[in-house]
Amino acid sequence: MLVQYDLPQPGLGRAEGAGGEHMRIGFLMGPNAPADRSLMPEVAAFLTDRGAVVEPIRVSERLIDVFGVRVEHDLYVLKDKSDVAMSIAASLHEAGAAVLNPYPVSATLRDRILTFRVLQSAGVPMPQTFVASHLEQLRPAVEQGPLIVKSYRRPSGADVAVVRSAAELAALPPVGEPVFAQRYHPRDGRDRKLYLIGAEVFGVTRVWPARTYEEKLGEPFTPSPELADLARRCGAAFGIDLCGVDIVENDGHAYVVNVSSLPGFKGVPDAARRVAEYIYTAAERVAVGAPLLPAAAEPLLPREPGADDGPAPVRSATPHVTTEPRRHDIRTGQRRVALYSPGMVGFGHIRRNASIAQALLSSDPQPVIVMIAEARQIGSLPMPAGVDYVTLPALRKEADGSRRPRFLNVSDQDLVALRESVIRSAIEAFEPDVMIVDHLPLGAARELTRTLDQVRERGATRCVLGLRDVLQDPATVRRTWAEQGHAEVIRDYYDAVWIYGDPAVYDPVREYGTFDQAAAKVRYTGYLDERPRLRFAAAQADSLLATLPPGKLALCVVGGGQDGAALAEAFVQADLPPDTIGVVVTGLYMPEETRERLRRWAERRPRLTVFEFLSEPAALIQRADRVVSMGGYNTVCEVLSFEKHALIVPRVTPNIEQWIRAQRLRDLGLVDVLHPDQLSPRALTEWLARDLGPPPASRRRVDLGGLTRIPGLLAELLGVSVGPAAQAVKLSA
Repeated sequence: MLVQYDLPQPGLGRAEGAGGEHMRIGFLMGPNAPADRSLMPEVAAFLTDRGAVVEPIRVSERLIDVFGVRVEHDLYVLKDKSDVAMSIAASLHEAGAAVLNPYPVSATLRDRILTFRVLQSAGVPMPQTFVASHLEQLRPAVEQGPLIVKSYRRPSGADVAVVRSAAELAALPPVGEPVFAQRYHPRDGRDRKLYLIGAEVFGVTRVWPARTYEEKLGEPFTPSPELADLARRCGAAFGIDLCGVDIVENDGHAYVVNVSSLPGFKGVPDAARRVAEYIYTAAERVAVGAPLLPAAAEPLLPREPGADDGPAPVRSATPHVTTEPRRHDIRTGQRRVALYSPGMVGFGHIRRNASIAQALLSSDPQPVIVMIAEARQIGSLPMPAGVDYVTLPALRKEADGSRRPRFLNVSDQDLVALRESVIRSAIEAFEPDVMIVDHLPLGAARELTRTLDQVRERGATRCVLGLRDVLQDPATVRRTWAEQGHAEVIRDYYDAVWIYGDPAVYDPVREYGTFDQAAAKVRYTGYLDERPRLRFAAAQADSLLATLPPGKLALCVVGGGQDGAALAEAFVQADLPPDTIGVVVTGLYMPEETRERLRRWAERRPRLTVFEFLSEPAALIQRADRVVSMGGYNTVCEVLSFEKHALIVPRVTPNIEQWIRAQRLRDLGLVDVLHPDQLSPRALTEWLARDLGPPPASRRRVDLGGLTRIPGLLAELLGVSVGPAAQAVKLSA
């Protein structure tokens, strides 16, 4: 077994043997542990049997003269990764020593941030990765899905924590800077560890966290060719072929979550002999002046940042993605279009995509359209012939930004995994020519990531990101887009960005400054004119309007209703003008107790009617003389399309998107705006009684030509000739 040995003393030469000099191998080791079951004693025994002189160098056990450190071994093995051992290894490296696991590689692998930058450069699949100065900065990331938070430095393990919500993030104890986190992917079964020893790859499965020695040994398995290739790619990224690679498999996808340069090789058959043979062969090469690794790949280590470099984002390196998308020939015959709606809050995304589907089906030639959206939403809306659905289980976005299943009694990660699988399978089977994604570049809880990988790999689907006019305030957009890598996602995955707005009202490219990498892809369509939706609401509209008494109509709409209680309750308590009837539409997601209060108010007021849900409110908007509403995109489009007097009471928390939109339209004289802090029955009574003059000429002031232009944009993507009436406003407009 290994004997105690201090640092080699100055002047100590090589050991002499009968046949000349023996190879001398120094192991930079940590302190002895009472129950140490390290592989190294067995490795040392095998090396000694081969005639090598093996010397353990326990750098932590005595005072070291830094200036006395010099190269006195043919080969060093860096087993201890403590600060002092790394400093000695750095000194040996500078002096030209051969280190089996070279100091620059070991130093890089000790830092998770640098490690995953190298893996990113090598195109290795890994979880989405984040770096923050403090825990609170991870809030936008955890709002998109669970995270696993780790120390940025290795070794560690006790500090690993999985957080699934902003509340769990806030409950974590303080973490030293910088904070390292990755997207958490639940494991399919046990952890998988891959070990690369020269040309051989070994696999071991084990439980996590492993508590006993037997659990740490795990069970051997034969890696698939794909996993073996992945292990070799990880080694090649750092220029080594002796390493361990930790793999998490989730839903058939493998993610690399750790790489180590000299692991314990627990569970590898005959591991001590194999590692000893590897070390001895490396020492033989060094002894005759050959490279440490034969034909070693140039490692992709990150350069030192320059003085002017800002903090570099660490993002997932997605396989097969390039900045110049690979394309196959588009199929002949009828085109196929997939429309994705994230859902979560109200009906805005699905209504917008329903209008786009209607416009595309009114064009020539008509495409085949599949809509992907939450089941209860999509089943509630009238759709034109030629559209079918793939339905998703529903997510709910909470006030703190976290996501929870709306109906199913499962974990949020299980629900997201289910949605992700449904989406990916649908796109794989349908093979759309164009996929239009609404609002979120990677979907709700990043559920589109693998689907986008898939369509980019196959190369036959054009991807479009559709954005509303206002996303958020500029500072928040710039921060969240930087943190979530949205600009890079658009650059790498999307062929076009359609902005469903008029830049004369709000210009997101100018306001946000986040589209620099995708400027050539941006098109302004104009707002979406909602009047054509009347065609699909005719049957419902006739029966609905027949129930209303004659007179002027004051209409209150609150979108999905999830946060519309205050506005609806103020409206039912307001005094209606004598010749006016009132209608409130609660929305599908308004809490039942709020709806019950509204019903009780309506029972006491004969000129007040409460509708709990309308699949298509366009007919009521057309019938209304005045509209009181929140400031969501679709409601505003309806108000502008039908040129109605409107009082907008926008949502201002947790974001101010509606407030920004309402202010811009107010400045154009098209709507009135009431801050929710000033909302009261009296304020609504006063507005309803006010003489507002003729209706606003919205269609002459605002571009509402989006639905006429979108078919032309689709034709442009597919390389079909575009008529002049269908041209979209380009970025330069």
